[in-house]
Amino acid sequence: MRTQAQGGRPRPAHRFVPVVQLLAMLSAPAALAQGAPQGAQLFTQRCASCHSVGEGDRVGPDLHGVLERRDEAWVTRFIQSPGSLIDAGDPVANELLKKFNGIRMPDQSLNDTERASLYAFFRDCAAKGKGACKPSPAAKMGTDATQEEVARGRRLFEGSEPLTHGGPACIGCHDVRGIGVAGGGTLGPNLTFAFARKGERGLTPLLAKLDTPLMAPLYAKAPLTEEEQYAVKAYLADASRDGGKPRQDRDFFYLGIVGLAVALGFIGLVWGPRGKDPHHP
Repeated sequence: MRTQAQGGRPRPAHRFVPVVQLLAMLSAPAALAQGAPQGAQLFTQRCASCHSVGEGDRVGPDLHGVLERRDEAWVTRFIQSPGSLIDAGDPVANELLKKFNGIRMPDQSLNDTERASLYAFFRDCAAKGKGACKPSPAAKMGTDATQEEVARGRRLFEGSEPLTHGGPACIGCHDVRGIGVAGGGTLGPNLTFAFARKGERGLTPLLAKLDTPLMAPLYAKAPLTEEEQYAVKAYLADASRDGGKPRQDRDFFYLGIVGLAVALGFIGLVWGPRGKDPHHP
Protein backbone atom coordinates (compact mmCIF):
# COMPACT_ATOMS: atom_id res chain seq x y z
CA MET A 1 0.00 0.00 0.00
CA ARG A 2 1.30 3.46 -0.91
CA THR A 3 0.13 6.96 -0.11
CA GLN A 4 0.48 10.05 -2.28
CA ALA A 5 2.85 12.66 -0.87
CA GLN A 6 3.00 16.30 -1.90
CA GLY A 7 4.69 16.71 -5.28
CA GLY A 8 3.23 13.45 -6.56
CA ARG A 9 5.92 11.12 -5.19
CA PRO A 10 4.63 7.87 -3.67
CA ARG A 11 5.59 7.20 -0.04
CA PRO A 12 5.47 3.89 1.81
CA ALA A 13 2.82 3.85 4.54
CA HIS A 14 4.97 1.69 6.83
CA ARG A 15 8.06 3.92 6.89
CA PHE A 16 7.89 4.42 10.70
CA VAL A 17 7.43 0.76 11.63
CA PRO A 18 11.17 0.02 11.83
CA VAL A 19 11.59 3.03 14.12
CA VAL A 20 9.01 1.61 16.52
CA GLN A 21 10.73 -1.77 16.45
CA LEU A 22 14.11 -0.12 17.09
CA LEU A 23 12.72 1.74 20.10
CA ALA A 24 11.31 -1.50 21.46
CA MET A 25 14.68 -3.20 21.06
CA LEU A 26 16.47 -0.37 22.79
CA SER A 27 14.03 -0.31 25.71
CA ALA A 28 14.10 -4.07 26.29
CA PRO A 29 17.46 -4.17 28.14
CA ALA A 30 16.37 -1.27 30.36
CA ALA A 31 13.13 -3.04 31.23
CA LEU A 32 15.05 -6.23 31.96
CA ALA A 33 17.49 -4.43 34.25
CA GLN A 34 14.66 -2.66 36.05
CA GLY A 35 12.65 -5.82 36.72
CA ALA A 36 15.49 -8.18 37.62
CA PRO A 37 16.12 -6.87 41.20
CA GLN A 38 12.45 -7.21 42.09
CA GLY A 39 12.46 -10.66 40.54
CA ALA A 40 15.54 -11.64 42.54
CA GLN A 41 13.82 -10.65 45.78
CA LEU A 42 10.66 -12.49 44.77
CA PHE A 43 12.67 -15.59 43.89
CA THR A 44 14.41 -15.53 47.27
CA GLN A 45 11.14 -15.12 49.13
CA ARG A 46 8.98 -17.56 47.18
CA CYS A 47 11.20 -20.02 45.30
CA ALA A 48 14.66 -20.36 46.87
CA SER A 49 13.59 -22.91 49.49
CA CYS A 50 13.15 -25.49 46.70
CA HIS A 51 15.07 -24.11 43.69
CA SER A 52 18.39 -22.52 42.81
CA VAL A 53 19.51 -20.50 39.80
CA GLY A 54 22.75 -22.00 38.62
CA GLU A 55 23.68 -23.92 41.77
CA GLY A 56 22.14 -27.29 40.95
CA ASP A 57 18.92 -29.14 41.68
CA ARG A 58 17.38 -29.01 45.14
CA VAL A 59 13.87 -30.13 46.07
CA GLY A 60 12.98 -28.97 42.56
CA PRO A 61 15.04 -28.32 39.43
CA ASP A 62 17.72 -25.71 38.94
CA LEU A 63 15.97 -22.85 37.12
CA HIS A 64 19.00 -21.39 35.36
CA GLY A 65 18.02 -21.00 31.70
CA VAL A 66 14.47 -22.23 32.31
CA LEU A 67 13.02 -19.77 29.76
CA GLU A 68 15.48 -21.04 27.16
CA ARG A 69 14.57 -24.69 27.83
CA ARG A 70 10.81 -24.18 28.10
CA ASP A 71 8.25 -22.05 26.34
CA GLU A 72 7.27 -19.03 28.48
CA ALA A 73 3.56 -19.83 28.15
CA TRP A 74 4.21 -23.35 29.46
CA VAL A 75 6.26 -22.00 32.39
CA THR A 76 3.41 -19.63 33.25
CA ARG A 77 0.86 -22.45 33.23
CA PHE A 78 3.13 -24.61 35.35
CA ILE A 79 3.71 -21.87 37.92
CA GLN A 80 -0.02 -21.17 38.18
CA SER A 81 -1.08 -24.80 38.58
CA PRO A 82 1.50 -27.60 38.34
CA GLY A 83 -1.07 -30.15 39.44
CA SER A 84 -3.38 -29.33 36.54
CA LEU A 85 -0.62 -29.98 34.00
CA ILE A 86 0.38 -33.20 35.74
CA ASP A 87 -3.19 -34.48 35.92
CA ALA A 88 -3.77 -33.52 32.28
CA GLY A 89 -0.92 -35.83 31.28
CA ASP A 90 1.59 -33.17 30.23
CA PRO A 91 4.75 -35.18 29.46
CA VAL A 92 7.25 -32.57 30.73
CA ALA A 93 5.34 -32.01 33.98
CA ASN A 94 5.11 -35.74 34.61
CA GLU A 95 8.78 -36.23 33.80
CA LEU A 96 9.65 -33.60 36.44
CA LEU A 97 7.30 -35.27 38.93
CA LYS A 98 9.07 -38.59 38.44
CA LYS A 99 12.56 -37.07 38.60
CA PHE A 100 11.86 -35.26 41.86
CA ASN A 101 10.38 -38.17 43.78
CA GLY A 102 6.71 -37.42 43.24
CA ILE A 103 6.86 -34.05 45.02
CA ARG A 104 4.25 -31.70 43.59
CA MET A 105 5.01 -28.01 43.56
CA PRO A 106 2.17 -25.95 45.11
CA ASP A 107 0.26 -23.45 42.99
CA GLN A 108 1.85 -19.98 42.93
CA SER A 109 -0.51 -17.03 42.71
CA LEU A 110 1.67 -14.39 41.05
CA ASN A 111 0.18 -11.34 39.40
CA ASP A 112 1.36 -10.16 35.98
CA THR A 113 3.87 -7.67 37.41
CA GLU A 114 5.41 -10.22 39.77
CA ARG A 115 5.65 -12.83 37.05
CA ALA A 116 7.26 -10.33 34.64
CA SER A 117 9.88 -9.38 37.24
CA LEU A 118 10.60 -13.06 37.97
CA TYR A 119 11.10 -13.75 34.26
CA ALA A 120 13.34 -10.68 33.99
CA PHE A 121 15.46 -12.15 36.78
CA PHE A 122 15.69 -15.52 35.00
CA ARG A 123 16.73 -13.86 31.72
CA ASP A 124 19.26 -11.65 33.47
CA CYS A 125 20.78 -14.71 35.14
CA ALA A 126 20.93 -16.57 31.82
CA ALA A 127 22.71 -13.61 30.19
CA LYS A 128 25.30 -13.43 32.99
CA GLY A 129 26.13 -17.12 32.83
CA LYS A 130 25.69 -20.07 35.17
CA GLY A 131 26.76 -19.47 38.76
CA ALA A 132 26.88 -15.69 38.40
CA CYS A 133 23.41 -14.91 39.69
CA LYS A 134 22.94 -15.77 43.31
CA PRO A 135 20.07 -13.85 45.00
CA SER A 136 20.94 -11.71 47.99
CA PRO A 137 20.48 -13.48 51.36
CA ALA A 138 19.07 -10.21 52.72
CA ALA A 139 16.09 -10.52 50.37
CA LYS A 140 14.78 -13.58 52.20
CA MET A 141 11.67 -13.00 54.30
CA GLY A 142 12.51 -12.23 57.92
CA THR A 143 9.60 -14.38 59.08
CA ASP A 144 11.11 -17.43 57.31
CA ALA A 145 14.25 -17.42 59.45
CA THR A 146 15.43 -20.44 61.40
CA GLN A 147 16.02 -20.23 65.15
CA GLU A 148 19.75 -20.26 64.47
CA GLU A 149 19.42 -17.18 62.25
CA VAL A 150 17.29 -15.41 64.86
CA ALA A 151 19.83 -16.26 67.57
CA ARG A 152 22.66 -14.91 65.46
CA GLY A 153 20.73 -11.70 64.86
CA ARG A 154 20.36 -11.23 68.59
CA ARG A 155 24.08 -11.78 69.14
CA LEU A 156 24.89 -9.19 66.46
CA PHE A 157 22.37 -6.75 67.91
CA GLU A 158 23.72 -6.98 71.45
CA GLY A 159 27.38 -7.14 70.42
CA SER A 160 28.30 -10.60 71.72
CA GLU A 161 29.21 -11.40 68.09
CA PRO A 162 31.16 -8.57 66.39
CA LEU A 163 30.10 -7.25 63.01
CA THR A 164 32.36 -8.26 60.12
CA HIS A 165 33.37 -4.73 59.16
CA GLY A 166 33.77 -3.47 62.71
CA GLY A 167 30.59 -1.41 63.06
CA PRO A 168 29.13 -0.78 66.52
CA ALA A 169 26.47 -3.05 67.96
CA CYS A 170 22.87 -1.84 67.69
CA ILE A 171 22.36 -2.09 71.44
CA GLY A 172 24.47 1.02 71.99
CA CYS A 173 21.68 3.23 70.62
CA HIS A 174 18.58 1.01 70.44
CA ASP A 175 16.55 -1.14 72.78
CA VAL A 176 14.54 -4.29 72.11
CA ARG A 177 12.40 -5.88 74.77
CA GLY A 178 14.30 -8.61 76.58
CA ILE A 179 17.82 -7.55 75.57
CA GLY A 180 20.31 -7.77 78.44
CA VAL A 181 19.72 -7.03 82.12
CA ALA A 182 19.63 -3.27 81.71
CA GLY A 183 18.23 -3.16 78.18
CA GLY A 184 19.65 -1.22 75.27
CA GLY A 185 20.38 2.42 74.59
CA THR A 186 17.83 5.18 74.22
CA LEU A 187 19.59 7.49 71.76
CA GLY A 188 17.71 5.84 68.91
CA PRO A 189 14.13 4.50 68.79
CA ASN A 190 13.03 1.29 70.48
CA LEU A 191 13.08 -1.42 67.81
CA THR A 192 10.87 -4.04 69.46
CA PHE A 193 8.14 -3.54 66.86
CA ALA A 194 10.28 -2.15 64.03
CA PHE A 195 9.54 -5.13 61.78
CA ALA A 196 5.81 -4.91 62.45
CA ARG A 197 5.81 -1.18 61.64
CA LYS A 198 8.06 -1.16 58.58
CA GLY A 199 7.61 -4.67 57.21
CA GLU A 200 9.92 -6.35 54.70
CA ARG A 201 9.79 -3.48 52.22
CA GLY A 202 10.79 -0.89 54.79
CA LEU A 203 13.30 -2.75 56.93
CA THR A 204 15.29 -4.57 54.22
CA PRO A 205 16.58 -1.42 52.45
CA LEU A 206 17.10 0.35 55.78
CA LEU A 207 19.48 -2.36 56.99
CA ALA A 208 21.25 -2.35 53.62
CA LYS A 209 21.89 1.41 53.65
CA LEU A 210 21.93 2.43 57.34
CA ASP A 211 21.82 6.01 56.11
CA THR A 212 19.71 7.76 58.73
CA PRO A 213 21.31 10.84 60.35
CA LEU A 214 22.13 8.78 63.44
CA MET A 215 23.54 5.72 61.69
CA ALA A 216 25.22 7.13 58.57
CA PRO A 217 28.40 8.37 60.32
CA LEU A 218 28.76 5.04 62.18
CA TYR A 219 28.25 2.62 59.30
CA ALA A 220 29.40 4.53 56.19
CA LYS A 221 32.68 2.62 56.22
CA ALA A 222 31.42 -0.40 58.16
CA PRO A 223 28.23 -1.68 56.46
CA LEU A 224 26.56 -4.91 57.48
CA THR A 225 27.17 -7.90 55.23
CA GLU A 226 24.11 -9.32 53.50
CA GLU A 227 24.08 -12.27 55.92
CA GLU A 228 24.27 -9.88 58.89
CA GLN A 229 21.46 -7.74 57.45
CA TYR A 230 19.27 -10.81 57.24
CA ALA A 231 20.15 -12.08 60.72
CA VAL A 232 19.30 -8.72 62.34
CA LYS A 233 16.08 -8.54 60.33
CA ALA A 234 15.21 -12.08 61.43
CA TYR A 235 15.80 -11.15 65.06
CA LEU A 236 13.61 -8.05 64.80
CA ALA A 237 10.90 -10.07 63.04
CA ASP A 238 10.96 -12.55 65.89
CA ALA A 239 10.87 -9.76 68.50
CA SER A 240 7.79 -8.26 66.82
CA ARG A 241 5.88 -11.52 67.26
CA ASP A 242 5.95 -11.28 71.05
CA GLY A 243 3.00 -9.29 72.34
CA GLY A 244 4.10 -9.37 75.97
CA LYS A 245 4.80 -6.27 78.03
CA PRO A 246 8.30 -4.79 78.14
CA ARG A 247 10.59 -5.76 81.04
CA GLN A 248 11.77 -2.31 82.02
CA ASP A 249 10.34 -2.48 85.55
CA ARG A 250 11.97 -5.83 86.21
CA ASP A 251 15.25 -4.61 84.78
CA PHE A 252 15.26 -1.59 87.09
CA PHE A 253 14.43 -3.89 90.02
CA TYR A 254 17.44 -6.07 89.23
CA LEU A 255 19.65 -3.03 88.80
CA GLY A 256 18.49 -1.75 92.19
CA ILE A 257 19.43 -5.03 93.87
CA VAL A 258 22.84 -5.09 92.18
CA GLY A 259 23.45 -1.45 93.08
CA LEU A 260 22.47 -2.04 96.72
CA ALA A 261 24.79 -5.06 96.96
CA VAL A 262 27.69 -3.08 95.52
CA ALA A 263 27.02 -0.20 97.89
CA LEU A 264 26.84 -2.47 100.96
CA GLY A 265 30.01 -4.24 99.90
CA PHE A 266 31.83 -0.94 99.53
CA ILE A 267 30.61 0.21 102.97
CA GLY A 268 31.80 -3.07 104.47
CA LEU A 269 35.26 -2.63 103.02
CA VAL A 270 35.56 0.94 104.27
CA TRP A 271 34.02 0.66 107.69
CA GLY A 272 34.63 -2.98 108.55
CA PRO A 273 38.16 -2.62 110.03
CA ARG A 274 37.19 0.51 111.96
CA GLY A 275 34.27 -1.16 113.65
CA LYS A 276 36.31 -4.01 115.16
CA ASP A 277 37.26 -4.05 118.87
CA PRO A 278 41.05 -3.65 119.03
CA HIS A 279 41.24 -6.00 122.12
CA HIS A 280 39.70 -8.89 120.16
CA PRO A 281 41.50 -10.73 117.44
